[in-house]
Amino acid sequence: MEKILVATDLSANSVSAVRFAYKLSQLTGTKLVIVHIYHLLRPTSWRNHRFENHRNIRKQFIAQKLTKFLDRIFKDYDDEFTNFELDLKMSPNVITSILSSASNHKVNYICISTLGSGKSKKIIGATSSKLIVKSPIPVISIPSTYNIKPLTQICYATDMSNYQKEIRKVIDFATPVEAEIKMLHIALQQETLPKVSAVETKLLKRTGIKVKVKYVQRNPVNTLSEDVNHAVKKIKSTLVVFFIHRSKPYWNSMLHPSKIQPLSIYTKIPILSFKK
Repeated sequence: MEKILVATDLSANSVSAVRFAYKLSQLTGTKLVIVHIYHLLRPTSWRNHRFENHRNIRKQFIAQKLTKFLDRIFKDYDDEFTNFELDLKMSPNVITSILSSASNHKVNYICISTLGSGKSKKIIGATSSKLIVKSPIPVISIPSTYNIKPLTQICYATDMSNYQKEIRKVIDFATPVEAEIKMLHIALQQETLPKVSAVETKLLKRTGIKVKVKYVQRNPVNTLSEDVNHAVKKIKSTLVVFFIHRSKPYWNSMLHPSKIQPLSIYTKIPILSFKK
């Protein structure tokens, strides 16, 4: 890890994402990029110079507001936090601006709260769910009510189609924070799978990391979301990892904004999503 970007709309719901990103940057020794996107409407009667003056004044005001917002968060920590930079962007398109900032700063992960300041009742808000689907950079979604705790066990949920390659990315994230990895697969009916011991041995030989593997039989009465939800609860993971693919519906039904499902894990633990 070299850089982590966290997006905030300065709402109370986004505090958990900033706290998580801060802790992760401290654990990994990486720089934190804090991004805030805002938008100003220009009155049709205003000339260019008047709007330019208004924009400069407003930007200074927002910068001060962001600084005070962060001061309130960081004052709870003993050590002074200096390894970060601020990025203010004026744009009507939040997703595009976050991705642009992430590209410009060459960040390794994007961190965002599952809910912002909007009034949506969905478990994952529109901004975070769209970002998960569109971002080529891994996205860490943090529940707005999440209390920071050690990342002791990471659950990597896989469809087994490319797990030997995907597990390396999970290991890259887990190693700096010293978290254990458990690989979870929800087995479909009549699906032929290699023995758990064989998979664990193969992963150990190829990565040098001990990964525990768990198969859970698909319950035809439940949705895939519900089966994953129940399995993650039993594993007692502190973070869940998904790999999503636009053309494959295996995990997308839980992560796509048009098909979002009310998983309780979304309200309790962080979710790290990679693009296949």
